[in-house]
Amino acid sequence: MGSGRPTTADERLVGVLRSELITAKEMLKSIINVLRGVGEAEEAELKRMLREVGEGKRRIELLQREFLDYFSRVAPSLYNREEWMGMFAKISGIVDKLSGIAYRAEYLASKSWRLPKGVREALVELASSLLSIIDQYLLMMNVALSEVDKALEARRRIALTEAEIDSKYRRATFAILDAPISAPCAILLLYIAEMLEDVSDLVNSVADDLYLVALSSA
Repeated sequence: MGSGRPTTADERLVGVLRSELITAKEMLKSIINVLRGVGEAEEAELKRMLREVGEGKRRIELLQREFLDYFSRVAPSLYNREEWMGMFAKISGIVDKLSGIAYRAEYLASKSWRLPKGVREALVELASSLLSIIDQYLLMMNVALSEVDKALEARRRIALTEAEIDSKYRRATFAILDAPISAPCAILLLYIAEMLEDVSDLVNSVADDLYLVALSSA
């Protein structure tokens, strides 16, 4: 099935996508800090955190252009063209989801709403779990082109973590629905929770694309 050892093109493409995901992880960290700080931190501090998210997205847009430019030149020689474009599209989707969460968090921060402790903790726990699944995918990227057995083990861990995140998403949803907060606040928080869970689904899906690349490189 495999096409032999990975090419320089494969290594370059995975390197660019890895840089995108590392930057997306930093965006997520800023979002977590905003969720922790809504109703607690100074408005100026929350705005600084949200600016970091915007700066991260702009850096990723440059990396996306780099990926597409290089891909357009090497595509004829690639064995896994569809999988590479699948990874690009899904990682772009992760970035778009995080940007959407940041916009909603910015609106949340602009209000005088104070989040109940249980709601805040549930959302922060859900978002923090995404750091773990992204780290697992980054590890998979490190070994995918050289150690297929380790890539498979990383793929399995990602699937397990995604199932755990689904459970945390449900807990966050119930915490929001049970909380004594206004309907607009609840709706906004439910959107944020759903988009966080969508990020988890995308990481789980993009892991399949990477594993197919790993198999063909074995």
